Amino acid sequence: MTDPIRTPDTLAVDHTRHTRPLQAERRIAELENELDELRSANEILLSVATYFGKANALPTRPGIPGPPADER
Repeated sequence: MTDPIRTPDTLAVDHTRHTRPLQAERRIAELENELDELRSANEILLSVATYFGKANALPTRPGIPGPPADER
């Protein structure tokens, strides 16, 4: 049986070890940017929902007329 301390694999240098923190930092920055975008989108959606909730108006799809004003 070979001694695990003296195997050639233990002498190999892991060149990716130094790049992993940089990759992790980049990924964290990407996720933080995505989180900011999602928060902004959420704020917009909430403001639209609040507008339609207060105005008692129903949103319509483009090209499809909404209900008559007396039915709103």
